[in-house]
Amino acid sequence: MRRRLRRKWRRTWLGRRVRRSRDYLRLHRKAVRIGWLVAGGLVALGLVWVAITGLLARQQAASLDNRMQQVRVLLSEGRLADAENMARGMPAIAERAHALTSGPAWWLAAHVPLLGDPVEVVRGTTSAADQVGGVLPDLFKVVADLDPSKLRTSGDTLRLGPLVQAVAPLQHAARVIDQGAVSVDGLPESTWLGAVDRGRARVAADLEIIRGYVDAAARVADVLPTMLGNDRPQTYFVGLQNEAELRGTGGLPGAFAIAVADHGTLHFTRFESDAALLPPGPEHLLPTGLQFGAGYDSAYGPSMPTSTFVDSNVSPHFPYSARIWQAMWQKVSGQKVDGVLALDPTVLAYFLSVTGPARLPNGSVIDATTVVPLTERDEYSIFSDNIKRKEFIVAVLRAASRKLVSGAGSGLALLQAASRAGNEQRLLAWSDDPHIEDVLTSSHFAGAIPHDDQPFSALVLNNASGGKLDYYLTRSVTYERTGCGAIRDVLVTINLTNAAPADGLPAYVVSRLDKAPPDAKPGDYRALVDLYATPGAQLQSITLNGQPSTASVEHDVGHPIFRLDLELPRGRTTTIAVHLREPAGVGLPQIWRQPGVTPLQVQVYNQPC
Repeated sequence: MRRRLRRKWRRTWLGRRVRRSRDYLRLHRKAVRIGWLVAGGLVALGLVWVAITGLLARQQAASLDNRMQQVRVLLSEGRLADAENMARGMPAIAERAHALTSGPAWWLAAHVPLLGDPVEVVRGTTSAADQVGGVLPDLFKVVADLDPSKLRTSGDTLRLGPLVQAVAPLQHAARVIDQGAVSVDGLPESTWLGAVDRGRARVAADLEIIRGYVDAAARVADVLPTMLGNDRPQTYFVGLQNEAELRGTGGLPGAFAIAVADHGTLHFTRFESDAALLPPGPEHLLPTGLQFGAGYDSAYGPSMPTSTFVDSNVSPHFPYSARIWQAMWQKVSGQKVDGVLALDPTVLAYFLSVTGPARLPNGSVIDATTVVPLTERDEYSIFSDNIKRKEFIVAVLRAASRKLVSGAGSGLALLQAASRAGNEQRLLAWSDDPHIEDVLTSSHFAGAIPHDDQPFSALVLNNASGGKLDYYLTRSVTYERTGCGAIRDVLVTINLTNAAPADGLPAYVVSRLDKAPPDAKPGDYRALVDLYATPGAQLQSITLNGQPSTASVEHDVGHPIFRLDLELPRGRTTTIAVHLREPAGVGLPQIWRQPGVTPLQVQVYNQPC
């Protein structure tokens, strides 16, 4: 009976509708299962595709990184043609890596919350690399065109046309690289895949280095033709500093030259001793009327730097000294120079190591190994007559300068020597042209104390006795910065060792113009020791050779200056420990290195946060 009723029910209209609905549901469920299987397969296939192409892209990235390192080495060695050949294939490698990490699978994978972060980083870094790779051919063409061996038509002349033509492509490359660096900086720094994070960090670091070089090259190419007299002749005051008697920018200003750059040709018109800027009178005053503000007056006014050439560079901020030298020379000669350069005997040594020895009028020679001890130590034993000694220093500067423009040595090697001297703040430059000075200020050549919020520390010494004992001084600084809050603890430990010999030094070297302590021995001398700190720094404590001490406080160029007036006994090390509390600032600590006969030794610890 039931079977007949069921059959009868199925034959009705409603039964047929229900039966068809059940069939539809079975088909729908089957279709859904098939759909999920297909979708899962596509996802799995996409993941496999991302994994495979990711591995291939990683190989391309490794190849690109390897080539980048080789290019940097070749450039540092001056092998420009080899560097260009090595870099020629980099755009294609970067393009392949970008192509491998593009497409729908990578886009979808990158947009999976959290899990997609590494994919997003890989896509972003390869895109940036491809973007930067596109400007490499033009960039290396510029590098080839600016090869110093091609620019240098003779010892004293450079072709300025290639520099002028290089500005536009360098500026374009700088913009592209900057965009690439910004895009990489905007990617997640920390994902669940450490290898990807490390790769992003390497790319970011490489782009930052390239960005710095290209931006600097673009800025220099923009102003260098003007500095070399492309528009009109440019005149420069070139001062030689003697670090046997320390001053803020390096050493006592002594001999100097006047140089003229005219359409790429450099020649020297005058060589003088410091006597030319020391008028008769007990203090040799040459007032300039320059004013640098209340902080400068308080910190350095007692030395009368704007009126006395021998103390004109007591501040480490070179633009001050440069303006004073410019004004003093104009007052004496009536000639206004367009810029000022400062260098020391170590810079002469760097240049002579490239050009070879220079011959003096008496037939003797100076070379890279002898010029520093000869001009900062031995001259005081050789010459008892001060006038003849000054004439000798002028002769050294003249001989070295003429050797520099003689055509001897590699142009690239000379450029590298100048770069090294600039990095060590031994070769400094200032321009009266605000645009040029703005470019110089962003370089190592400016010698300008930065006026910003970056953590900062500078040990600066000024010889206060007038002898030449800083030739035997060694200096070291240990900088320790701890804490991770808005205010940080900073401990600066300074060691100053006076290693002057007990006897055998000329009287001129050990003489003192200050009032020596009653127990002072020959070889002892006095120094003003300044510690520049981060803006807003507060002194917590200071010890001198382990005993509590005090310091006077000055301010200039936006920085607090903690000053000690110290006697530096011969044969002893003086240790100063300065504890500060200062704002965290922005960026890593910058340690200023005042030049000296012996380079400042620095150790830095900055607690990672």
